[in-house]
Amino acid sequence: MSGALAERVFAKKIHQAGFVDLVISDHTPMGVEDVARYPLFTLALVQLMREVIPAERQQRVATSVLARARKRA
Repeated sequence: MSGALAERVFAKKIHQAGFVDLVISDHTPMGVEDVARYPLFTLALVQLMREVIPAERQQRVATSVLARARKRA
C-alpha cells in the first residue's frame, strides 16, 4: 500500500479494513529527490516542492514506514 497519509490515519484505515496487531516500524526519512521516484508525486508537484521548500528542509519531506498486520480471523 502506498500513499500520503498521517501515520495515525493510516493505522485507523488498516484497522477499518479488518487487520489487527498492526506494527509500524522502519521509519525512513525521504527527501524531495527520493519522493520524485514515486508516481504519487507528479513531476509538477516535485517541481513545486523544489521551488517552495527551503533547500535546508528538502532532505526530509516525507517518511517511509514498514507496516505489518494480520487479517482478523
